[in-house]
Amino acid sequence: MNEDMITLEAALYVSGRPMTIEELSELIGKAHSSTKRLLDDLAYDYKKRGGALEIVELPRERYVLQLIPELTPRVAKFIPGGLLSYATLQTLVFIALKQPILQSELVAQRGTHCYDHVHELIEKKFVEATPEGRSKILKTTPLFADYFGLDQDVVKMKAQLKFKMKKMLEKQAAEEGIDTSH
Repeated sequence: MNEDMITLEAALYVSGRPMTIEELSELIGKAHSSTKRLLDDLAYDYKKRGGALEIVELPRERYVLQLIPELTPRVAKFIPGGLLSYATLQTLVFIALKQPILQSELVAQRGTHCYDHVHELIEKKFVEATPEGRSKILKTTPLFADYFGLDQDVVKMKAQLKFKMKKMLEKQAAEEGIDTSH
């Protein structure tokens, strides 16, 4: 691995957030195309290694070093702030698919337990709430899209969710010993 790749890897690691190609190119003093090639090579190295981490290209030419999604439920108890319970994850998926949605409509369809879920989702910055009369309009945040590796365009996100979140919900249910066969 050359010095530029090591620097890119270090930047992705310490930032703890998606970084733009502009930020990364400026860091190593290379053109965007050269930086992208180095990032692609680095991502390939991680994939070939088959370890716990991966480098993912996100929409709008952003890159992130993250835990592979399959491992998240197994190490959830070590994640600062913890992960989401199966029920809270269901509420998050519901919000993401129906967004923008009034909180009162969410509660009418999912039950009053959703108030606690919404509070937690806002706290974790996966959902934002805007006052609307006596209720709130709920929608997902860019952090939600980045965290779950989804497109930030809502139409594309909804299409991705139908496939990706079903698997996540099944894994989370299995981790919590919840029977979802009914």
